[in-house]
Amino acid sequence: MSSRSLPTGLAANLVRYGRYKIAAHLYFWLPTSILFLLSRVGLAATFRLAAIYFLAVVVLEIPSGWLSDRFGRVLTLRIAALSWLVAFSTFLMAGSSFAWLAVAQVFLALGQASRSGTDSSFHYDTLEALDRAAEFEQREARAARNGFLGTTVVAAIGGALGLIDLALPYVAALVAAGYELMLTLRMVEPPPAAGLPARAHRESPGQIRATLRYLRRPGLAWLMVYMALQQPLEGLALDLIQPWLTEVTGGSFADPGLASLYSGVIIAAISIVGAAAAAKSHQLRRAAGLRGALIILASIEALLLVGMAIVMSPWLIPLLAMRSAQPAVAPVLTASAASPHLAKHHRATFLSMGSVFGRMLYGFVLIALGFIDELALVLTASALIGVVSVLILVAAGRVFGRDDLEMPTPAV
Repeated sequence: MSSRSLPTGLAANLVRYGRYKIAAHLYFWLPTSILFLLSRVGLAATFRLAAIYFLAVVVLEIPSGWLSDRFGRVLTLRIAALSWLVAFSTFLMAGSSFAWLAVAQVFLALGQASRSGTDSSFHYDTLEALDRAAEFEQREARAARNGFLGTTVVAAIGGALGLIDLALPYVAALVAAGYELMLTLRMVEPPPAAGLPARAHRESPGQIRATLRYLRRPGLAWLMVYMALQQPLEGLALDLIQPWLTEVTGGSFADPGLASLYSGVIIAAISIVGAAAAAKSHQLRRAAGLRGALIILASIEALLLVGMAIVMSPWLIPLLAMRSAQPAVAPVLTASAASPHLAKHHRATFLSMGSVFGRMLYGFVLIALGFIDELALVLTASALIGVVSVLILVAAGRVFGRDDLEMPTPAV
């Protein structure tokens, strides 16, 4: 591509990124994903399969971040979309085979790991190349909002499809992954930041070691702790909704009854709240500060876990919509707070590293829950994990001291 046409291609990136964020959030399968596994392998095996997914992400996350920083954002996003095509195809062919379901989980993990951190880095790099980096937080928040709006529509559809057959949402997800791949094939790779030769970061063998040095800054160190604890809170608050709904609505794991439809409605409501929250992320940060905003978001997840543990009643269902506040807002706040303080060729690796720690932690949590066959005990243990996580965040804030991310400084 000529240097003259590059700005045009970069401007088109912004349009395609907006569409990509919607395509990447067409989670037809999300309202029925746990019900799908429960109907095939039962409660304990479902947690073990979930653990395989999260631990696979751990193995793949940092290499995918390194791949993104070294060989490009666009290539990595294409790998993510292709991986989900393979994953959903395998889910549909797996039947009740634990081994094939595990293979599908690994490809799902590869797609998620490849996308994590790379999408927002692609967006930031494009804006930076266009000299519009100051727009990132609001533009990323708007893209996240639109993604959640997309989830709102498809979640209700996925839940309704699940009433007919729990496999049908995966058919729809397969089509959505194909559309996502088509969008990535039209994206243009952003050029290196000013002053860096093209792909200069390919010469750096100590990418992870160099990225870890950023943790000397108190603000970035606290963000890493937050990103690690964020995943277990988000995961438990989402994954437990479907078995909780099955219990509350009088269904069973073999025949969830109306739980699929209720789950679709709840996920749709969750997405609406997420869209609204994402659009207001910058206001929350201004009102409560970076750390205060993130602790508030984590506390919401913990309260939902406590609620599910002590209230087995449909009256709790409306409150479950608040589950999306953290996943909608926190990635925007963490990426916008960290990115100006990270060199371009370390951004995706740093964000991926936070995801690695979080998914590793959640993987261990799921392994432990995989030894429990009683839902009530699983809910109680999860509530305890939520409360302890928030207490750790507060304590870490005191240990690391002041938040130095509010004051822009050159990246090390």
